[in-house]
Amino acid sequence: MFGNDEGYMMIDRDVNRAFKLLVSTIITLLLSISVAFNFDYLQFLDSIFTTAIQGKEPSEMMEKFYTGLSFFASPPMDILWVFVIAFFLWGFKYKVPALWALFTLGGGDVVGFVVKHLVKRHRPPLHLGVDNGYSYPSGHVMGIFLIVAILWIAVIPLIKQLSVRCLLRVLMGIGLILVMFSRIYLNAHYPTDTLGACLVGYSWLLISEMFYVKFAPQIARFRFVVNTKV
Repeated sequence: MFGNDEGYMMIDRDVNRAFKLLVSTIITLLLSISVAFNFDYLQFLDSIFTTAIQGKEPSEMMEKFYTGLSFFASPPMDILWVFVIAFFLWGFKYKVPALWALFTLGGGDVVGFVVKHLVKRHRPPLHLGVDNGYSYPSGHVMGIFLIVAILWIAVIPLIKQLSVRCLLRVLMGIGLILVMFSRIYLNAHYPTDTLGACLVGYSWLLISEMFYVKFAPQIARFRFVVNTKV
């Protein structure tokens, strides 16, 4: 539940959160194992969706658009975005949520790094030299997924107008999809890399929410976050 009333927290207790985490983790594991063993059906699906997104002929305009979008969704930019979010949350006395935002993105980066080095999937052919490292899950997509999630949970509910909240959430959803498309269009990732990034990101988000519910009231008692809202 969201709100400023005493006794309520930004992230409420959810009796179904553990079940959601179990389901999300199982699906994520199944996809990750399929990617690690390079199953044929996964190659088939990746081929279909890559062809659909890239089209038959390259477009210079689309390449510039997706390159720019990919830059603004890059991991270094995600760090900038989360610090901006945390700065404003802290300024409006949401100090514990600000710390949670930093923890969520930082922890997500660690989880993504670990998964990448467990699965060890190589990049698609003809990828740009700047896109080095392993391919699954997409760091761009996972990072922007968590940024969207932080905004969705910690910032958007503070806006009073329902219509504005709905509009911003729709735009964020479209933005996330476009970032997924950009990584596929630029040959930086396979489609299942972007799907896996959302699944890994969602699983980690649920864990991060559990940490918030458990520890936020305790952290709120610390002197350096005095008068914080939770």
